[in-house]
Amino acid sequence: MSLQFERQSFRFGWPSRFALLACVLILAVTYFPIRFLSSSIAKLTNCQIVLLQPEGSIWRGSTQLGFSAFQSGVLETCPSPQIGSERFSWKTQFSLFDLKSKWVIQYANTARPLELTVQPRAITLSSNQIELPANLIEIAGGVLRTINLRGKLDIRWDDLIWDGSPRGRAEVRFVDMASSISPIKPLGSYALTLQIHQALSFDFSTINGPLLLTAKGAIHRGRLSLQGEATAPPESIDGLISLLSIIGNRDGAVYRFKI
Repeated sequence: MSLQFERQSFRFGWPSRFALLACVLILAVTYFPIRFLSSSIAKLTNCQIVLLQPEGSIWRGSTQLGFSAFQSGVLETCPSPQIGSERFSWKTQFSLFDLKSKWVIQYANTARPLELTVQPRAITLSSNQIELPANLIEIAGGVLRTINLRGKLDIRWDDLIWDGSPRGRAEVRFVDMASSISPIKPLGSYALTLQIHQALSFDFSTINGPLLLTAKGAIHRGRLSLQGEATAPPESIDGLISLLSIIGNRDGAVYRFKI
């Protein structure tokens, strides 16, 4: 009696290829190192925002943010950031059923962990509060960098939602602001209220202090429009005259500015 074995060939068909590709993609996304995004973020922001010492993946990790003023032209390498944030960490919750991801971010100066929820048709930043140093404003460059502001930023917001109809409200309080240009310290405290509804509109007002500022503006289709005025009581005008001259053009007793 003789035995014969028939050799069967394994065919790597389309279902098997698709399953293998899906596994590779899942592994790549799951363990994608956050450091690989460093160059992309720096390039996208023209070196205004960079990641410092990133660790972990996009799903779980930690880093610091470095901020610099706007750099004109194309840069091969980013300069050392002028300002750095404290280190923060994050972890992610993912639901395959409704394709929802939630990033929970732990940062020292927030009232509670930040929660960013991403769904196919909406992005939501849950209500919270954060404190930041006022010198962060200097990254905007121009007059704001010249003024050299110091103090504290207190930022609080309701749920901010970006979908087919963006909406939300935020308030930035500039507390006990001071400038190297003025001998009067503090200059005062101020409130910037932002409303998101298709376009972004904002109102700037004085809470207290000798430097009196008011302004209104909006950002629509990427274009900023802003107009306002600055003034001071008679007893403070001599100490603030240099700062007022930088802020705007004199028109009687007020200094007006417009963008």
